[in-house]
Amino acid sequence: YYKSVGRNATLILGLTPDNTGLLPEADVQRLKEFGEEIKRRFEAPMASTSGNGKLLQLYFSKEQKVNQFVLQENIANGHRVKNFEIQALIAGRWKTVAEGSAIGNKYIRVLKEPVLTKRLRLKITDAFALPQITKFSAYLIDAEDVR
Repeated sequence: YYKSVGRNATLILGLTPDNTGLLPEADVQRLKEFGEEIKRRFEAPMASTSGNGKLLQLYFSKEQKVNQFVLQENIANGHRVKNFEIQALIAGRWKTVAEGSAIGNKYIRVLKEPVLTKRLRLKITDAFALPQITKFSAYLIDAEDVR
């Protein structure tokens, strides 16, 4: 999921129906578990925002550990972001914790180590047109969950 959907690609599961035209029950159960796990991880971000422009910020009421980000563009109007940085305010200074070259429908970024911060920002450093970000979200997900 992280290396396909999380990189603006299609997830191909390779499932085929049995001779009755249905998916085998074991496959259906695994798909249900897979969907529940995705929902568990991403349904409740620590903070989330959206907006147009080259700078979006997230604020926490107190310092929080963060290790994952989900970004999404309004691709109905075309892919616009060429390059971006995710920055965290650490010890009073903005530090780039992640960089990327495209967002598209969905971009998931996992940090090797969590950062402790009270503020985050998405800084678009190059774009084809005015960026339209439909989601900039932050999460703390157990590193054991990311495979």
